[in-house]
Amino acid sequence: MSYSKEEIEKKRLLALQRRKQAQLRNIPFNPNANTKNNVSFTSSNVITNKNISNTSKNFGQDSLRYVDNKAKFRNNSFKNNEKFNKKDGRFSPMSTKKFFGEKSCITGKCYMITDERFTLETSSYFPSFIETIKTIPSRLYDMKTKQWNFLLKDYETVMEKAINFKSDIQITGLPNTVLQIFRKNDTSNTKNALSDIDPQLVKNLMPFQREGIWYIYIIYNSIKFIIFSYGISRGGRCMIADDMGLGKTIQALGIAHYFRKNWPILIVVPASIRYQWAEAIYTFLPSIPTHYIHQFANTKDFIDNNKIVITTYDLLVRALDTFERKMFGFIILDESHALKSVKTARFKAAKSIAKGARHVVLLSGTPALSKPLELYSQINLIMPNFMGFQEYGIRYCAGEKTLFGWDFNGSSNTQELQLLLKRTCIIRRLKNEILNQLPAKKRQVIILDSELIKTGTEQMKAMSTKLERNLNVLLKRELDYISKLFARKQKCIIFAHHHNVMNAVCKVAESMDIKFIKIDGKTSAEHRKCQIDEFQNCDNCTAAILSITAANTGITLTAAKLVVFAELFWNPGILCQAEDRVHRIGQDKDVIIQYLIAKQTADDYLWPLIQKKMNVLNKVGFDQDFSLKDIDVTVQALNSKQSTLDSFNTFSSISQQEIDEEMIECNQNATKDIMLESQSSTEEFKQLFDSNEEDFKFCDWDEVE
Repeated sequence: MSYSKEEIEKKRLLALQRRKQAQLRNIPFNPNANTKNNVSFTSSNVITNKNISNTSKNFGQDSLRYVDNKAKFRNNSFKNNEKFNKKDGRFSPMSTKKFFGEKSCITGKCYMITDERFTLETSSYFPSFIETIKTIPSRLYDMKTKQWNFLLKDYETVMEKAINFKSDIQITGLPNTVLQIFRKNDTSNTKNALSDIDPQLVKNLMPFQREGIWYIYIIYNSIKFIIFSYGISRGGRCMIADDMGLGKTIQALGIAHYFRKNWPILIVVPASIRYQWAEAIYTFLPSIPTHYIHQFANTKDFIDNNKIVITTYDLLVRALDTFERKMFGFIILDESHALKSVKTARFKAAKSIAKGARHVVLLSGTPALSKPLELYSQINLIMPNFMGFQEYGIRYCAGEKTLFGWDFNGSSNTQELQLLLKRTCIIRRLKNEILNQLPAKKRQVIILDSELIKTGTEQMKAMSTKLERNLNVLLKRELDYISKLFARKQKCIIFAHHHNVMNAVCKVAESMDIKFIKIDGKTSAEHRKCQIDEFQNCDNCTAAILSITAANTGITLTAAKLVVFAELFWNPGILCQAEDRVHRIGQDKDVIIQYLIAKQTADDYLWPLIQKKMNVLNKVGFDQDFSLKDIDVTVQALNSKQSTLDSFNTFSSISQQEIDEEMIECNQNATKDIMLESQSSTEEFKQLFDSNEEDFKFCDWDEVE
């Protein structure tokens, strides 16, 4: 055991004090001693004269200190002091436990690695314990992880053997909830229920969508088949987390129609896609009369005897009293990652409505956008008694106790969590697994030449410095590249995040007579649908200029095969969703995804951060195939025909008043541009992008109704 310098010095002084005390007690009394100071002893005190002799000079100060300490301990119940040794009546400055050091203890933890086996992971090798667990018949040794694993039926046996070594090893076992889930055999009736669903919907189902509605999850071993089923067989309480573009809507409607006896049904969606849901019902469930469907439009609206009510998350919060007065037997929560935090008003409202429903179906292609904690709230809506929040956070989010409470922003036991989710409530299929006929999606990174952003003249440098925070001079190199894409007259989608970037791209399109559509947070749901239809059906409509946060879900733009990200976004799940507006069912061409990256900017930190977060989600089972390993990288070289910032000489004629007006206009967008405007260096960007989505909740990125 190691001690600090202060502790060592303190112990040294205490030892000196005790030695001098012993010396004083052993000095023989000599009345004829030639001293100027007589020292007399009593059984409890040390008394000194006023005169200080040479003999007492060496330890007089320490003697006085001893007197003070002794008196202090007497007045404060000396024998009650924890360092008082009752056996010999002495004060011990150091306990024997601390003197000899504490014995280190080996730790271990158990977690599931398959549906039938668990592993025991220990912090270090303990020979006697290992020899004991080797006697268990189902033992297996994994050479890769160097850990032992066993059949779940031997779990109690392993724990009993561990008890015999409790003084040497402390093992954290499997939670009771996990044990019960993996030991439960599903004996539900697995007959085909598609005959009870609207024939028009069944006719439009692909094979994997049929499985999603009835979903049978089969595990095979040498003894028997164990069947675990979701969808209808799970009583309509599940999450369909299929990859984007695999038709989660039609699967949810199929499950809902099967349980139509328990209607009315409430469908809660982002504001931007509420009309798409009504259209899907008209298309796939023609047996449902039109007057059964009601679009809950505002807080003053009311619910009559409608069988199907469609509303938005925002209206659910603002008109919660109205919805609570109506008992809904079936609830569909689309894009359920909007409920990823238990602290939000959205989640609390959804939980209030869901607790009275018999069936709850969640839909999301990206249930967790960046970390496992985001899954808990959604699982809780399906299975309210699943697991406590703190228990979940400690086991699956690497929970750590800090001065400010628990920190659940990490990830742990991801393999077990993936198995647990599949076993209980989540079905997920990827496009590359079930749609072999779907064209490939190829990602490309375009490294923009740094020469494209040279400021040139001193006047340009001064203006660049003046406008840097609001106009982002790096926008110039993006516009140069995008203008070349527009010149090809090829249908494409341009994703951006900030208003000034989107507006600049629109100006380039206008200057080149390119017909385009634009969708951002201010676009109404009605106008949004009209623009999507125009892009899909009109050959002359070449470009779609979209907001990453407002147009990453609920739309299909398969008319294009090229997607360009003029800006990055810190959340990889949002990027994947945006990509799959094009790469989805109905696409018959290879899709190319291009990311415009600039060196020595925030992109240097964003790009690796995106990959890091995606790796965490992949371990949990929400693989987005967002890999940089096989990605094509192209460096945009500068040539004589390309424009640098110097070519934008129109800025030289801008007056100071116009510059100030431009800055005022940009500041009106400060809410959505706060990520960029509030930081002036790439180091500050690095800290900002390590934050979570809750850190930006003051930014109104939701769709405007």
